[in-house]
Amino acid sequence: MFDWNDVRYFLALQRCGKLLGAARQLGTTHATVARHIDALEQVMGQPLFIQQADGYALTAAGRQLLPLAEALENTASQMLDSGKRGHVEVNGVVRLGAPEGLGAQFLARHLPALMAQYPGLEIDLVAVPRFVSITSREVDIAITLERPQANLVVTRKLTDYCLGLYATPAYLATHPPIVEREDLNGHAILAYVDDLLFSRELMFHHGLCRHPSMPLRSTSVVAQKEAALADGGIVVLPYYMTYDDPRLAQLLPELRIIRSYWISARSNIRRTLRYRVVWDYVVELCQRMQWLLLHEEQNRSIG
Repeated sequence: MFDWNDVRYFLALQRCGKLLGAARQLGTTHATVARHIDALEQVMGQPLFIQQADGYALTAAGRQLLPLAEALENTASQMLDSGKRGHVEVNGVVRLGAPEGLGAQFLARHLPALMAQYPGLEIDLVAVPRFVSITSREVDIAITLERPQANLVVTRKLTDYCLGLYATPAYLATHPPIVEREDLNGHAILAYVDDLLFSRELMFHHGLCRHPSMPLRSTSVVAQKEAALADGGIVVLPYYMTYDDPRLAQLLPELRIIRSYWISARSNIRRTLRYRVVWDYVVELCQRMQWLLLHEEQNRSIG
């Protein structure tokens, strides 16, 4: 007989990839997870997972079952949501993907406040210098530098943000002065690795001056910042990565580079309470912190 609990264990193992990870997520043992998976496979009449060296992967039958299992999860979440009165409990894991700088230097500072509000909520923050995919289920919610073009995806513009030029006072004291943009010629500019860029929106270094010198390049904006802090040159950074760091001085403040972040999720995922809570929190956070994201300190409101 079909048991909804078996589907919960199926989804947990699919998302974690390992029995122990699924067990931790559900607050049980790996033997219990295995038992529920075995029971569901018996009902379905075929294997749903194949064990590989790095964990469990879905079989063809498992991939066919996955969207149906997610639809059941969404329905159950909506039923619980509609039946609640007063404080709503939010439980489960949400995997949130974001560019490295935004994830590590902005979201990581603010997500604990959300989790304090919902103790049953768990967040996997995937902050990496590459594109993360919603459609292949790497993440549940993604923040990207470009608007996703995939079908069956809900997308909205999250926020604009401002980047500027920064260097340490020690670097500036030992190199020719910078008064206008062309003075950047000959200075060491810390940049991205061109052929490993994950977004064309990061291709701004070559336009800074006519003859840029880029002796040190990295795929990581955090690594670029660390190199600048070691007096290694001039770095282009979002304001939210520099505003509270007195070790860096801004150059040419009139030179403002504006880029945008987009937030997206699969269209059916927005109907699940825990995803909706995280989505709404991130959107509201970015609206509230516009002074920081856009370097508008005259309108600063921490809130």
